[in-house]
Order: sequence, then C-alpha cells, then structure tokens
Amino acid sequence: MDIDQLDPIAISLNQTRETSQKLDEEYEILKLKQKNIELQAKIDRNNKFLDGLRKELQASKDSLAEQNPNPDNIHDYIRQLKQKVASYEESCEKAKAKFTKLAVPDAILPTSLQALVTSLAALREEAAALQLQVDDVALAREARETFIRLRK
Repeated sequence: MDIDQLDPIAISLNQTRETSQKLDEEYEILKLKQKNIELQAKIDRNNKFLDGLRKELQASKDSLAEQNPNPDNIHDYIRQLKQKVASYEESCEKAKAKFTKLAVPDAILPTSLQALVTSLAALREEAAALQLQVDDVALAREARETFIRLRK
C-alpha cells in the first residue's frame, strides 16, 4: 500500500478512536448524573420522612404538654394527691377510733365515713396509676437522653 493511502485511513482511525473515547466519557458522565439524580431523590424522600417524624414528635410533645397532669407538673400533682390521701387516711382513722370507742356496729356507721373510705381507696388507685405514668415518663426521658447522647 501506498503512504498516501495510509495517511487518510490512519487519520480517520485516529479521529474515530478520539470520538469513541469522547462518547465513552460522555456516557460515563451521563451515568454518574443519573446516579446523582437517583441519590438526590432518595435524599429528598428521606428528608421528607424525617420532616414527618419531626412533626409527629412535636405533635406528641404538644399533646403531652396539654394533658393534665403532664410530665412537667406530674410530681406536684402526685404530691397533692398523696397529701389528700394522707388527710383522708387521718380523718378516717380518727373517725374509726371515735366510733370504735363508742362500739357502734359497722352496719350503722355513717354514710359519710363509708364515703371517705371509698374515696380513700379510689385515691390510692389513682395515685398508683399516676405513679406508673411518672415511671413511664421518666423512662421515656431517660431513653431520649440516651438516644441523644448516642447520636452525638
């Protein structure tokens, strides 16, 4: 073959090779861009999900704060209930002591004393239920603090 004939063929092959390399590079760039778009879509979905969780958490906090008793004042509420229970117990014991001295049969005890005894039992049950709530709130706070510490 002649050198004149090889020159245009070599030039054409070289140009084809360069064009092929450029197309390969553009294809890789397009694949990376597509992957970037997919990852951004996942990030957006995750951010939307996290925003939903944040809103739900805030709604839960607001709901909890509106309850009575709520986690902030439950200790005061329990203290007040304990004082009421102690007062009722004391009144009940005094009344029972007076009636015991009088030797009055239980069948004819005044209804107010029976009402105090019933009220005392109900308050004890309520105090126990509130103590369980206090324990639950304390556990939730401890778990939240642990989670915050672990996240940092």
